[in-house]
Amino acid sequence: MNKKIISSTGLAKICGVSQGTIDRALNNRPGISPKTKEKILKVAREYGYRPNIHASVIAGGKSHIIGIVAFDLDNQYFSDIIMNIESNCNAQGYSTVVTFTNKDHKKEIECIQNLYHMSVDGIVLCPSDSGDEYENFLNLLNIPIVTFGNKLNNIPYIGIDNALAMRDTLKGVFEKKYEKIIYVKPKLNQKNIFAQKERLDSFVQVCQEANANYVVTELSDVEQELTADKRCAIVCPTDIYAVKLIALAQKYKAGIIGFDNIRLIDELGLKLDSVSYDVSLTAKSIVDYIVNGALANDFIPHQIIGRGSI
Repeated sequence: MNKKIISSTGLAKICGVSQGTIDRALNNRPGISPKTKEKILKVAREYGYRPNIHASVIAGGKSHIIGIVAFDLDNQYFSDIIMNIESNCNAQGYSTVVTFTNKDHKKEIECIQNLYHMSVDGIVLCPSDSGDEYENFLNLLNIPIVTFGNKLNNIPYIGIDNALAMRDTLKGVFEKKYEKIIYVKPKLNQKNIFAQKERLDSFVQVCQEANANYVVTELSDVEQELTADKRCAIVCPTDIYAVKLIALAQKYKAGIIGFDNIRLIDELGLKLDSVSYDVSLTAKSIVDYIVNGALANDFIPHQIIGRGSI
């Protein structure tokens, strides 16, 4: 049988009922007999009925779809936060559409525009772009947008206080009386480097306040900074670097700590300290903002998970 895709109006005519009855059947609302509901759903399947999301939104309804724009899945943090956002969305009757930018500004704009044209009810964004022009573009969309990972000046943000987290990290490092502290600066290819810049700036400020012996270097140059005559500690602003350097740290008997406390650490049984924050709470706060318009937390709490590497 050739299926003819029809509108809800056409479905109502075929079934001999009102559009209100069609709406109750298709959206599982009360006020309709089981027999009538079964008949409507059967006809809808036969004719390949598909709801017109755009028309519903224009009429003042919701699509119940939330868009997510992230860098990629290279960092386990992104896969964990996305899965938790999706779980929280499903619990509130929302679906998600996930897009990736690979830290490309043009791709990021394209992803956001595509989600907007899908009539999403809101966008969860890890921005690689920044600036007044970019924020004006986001505000003109006139839908809820919340950022994570990186901040923008005038768009709601849900995440940890990076500066405070770094200060707490160094407090633990200083207590162990390390003679040299090595910070591993990542290579960044996006315009918005808020999180990494905040962590680096805080590291330098706190080390200077403590008159500590420190150096900022890149991943490839860490080994040449390690010395046998000084007790060294390696501070990594991401667990991706810490995991790559843990064997080197052990070789030189250096301390090491990372950021994000990704699942891989425990999955591999690594002896690696890391800054942890509740991904499930972050995701719940993000979804609550999109759905209800309220920010429950200024910052997500963090803690240092000690496994004996510092």
